[in-house]
Amino acid sequence: MEEAAKMKDERTVDEEMADLFDDTPKHQELPWVYKIWDTNQKFIFLKDSTLVAAPQQNSNSEVQLLSMIPNQALDSSKRPLFMGTKDKKYLLSVKSGDRPQLQLVAGDIMELYVKKEKSTEFTFFNQTKGSEKTCSFESAASPGWFLSTASESNKPLGLSQGGGSDITLFYIERKV
Repeated sequence: MEEAAKMKDERTVDEEMADLFDDTPKHQELPWVYKIWDTNQKFIFLKDSTLVAAPQQNSNSEVQLLSMIPNQALDSSKRPLFMGTKDKKYLLSVKSGDRPQLQLVAGDIMELYVKKEKSTEFTFFNQTKGSEKTCSFESAASPGWFLSTASESNKPLGLSQGGGSDITLFYIERKV
């Protein structure tokens, strides 16, 4: 019975993103912070300057919270986001090519936010997929490539076109 009550109180991805995009003033001082995990219940951890996905109970590390803020230089209807680590040390970036690669680059998403430039290599489009509780993050620099986790634990986050064993659907929960 408690689980049903908890599920009823949880917000949908669309509600979370609507708040982030609609309630964000023209100039925001801080990004919003989220806990993110894939549909196989693997959470994001920072390990040796690499983001990896693993079950929470199997890790000695603390779950890595990710900061997100809208990229105001792109069409807001696509829900463009800059993403980085909560500690403001790293940005998620996509290195384009035949097979795009996810990279962690030193920096703070707020530096990108205040520049108000397209910066597509640092931008991900948030899309509701699978259900109202899950979403995907598509690379703006490499359309058709999505943030993904491997089906095995303790593997780095990467990019995938979906359809294979990699997981491209995530749950998000805002942390205040």
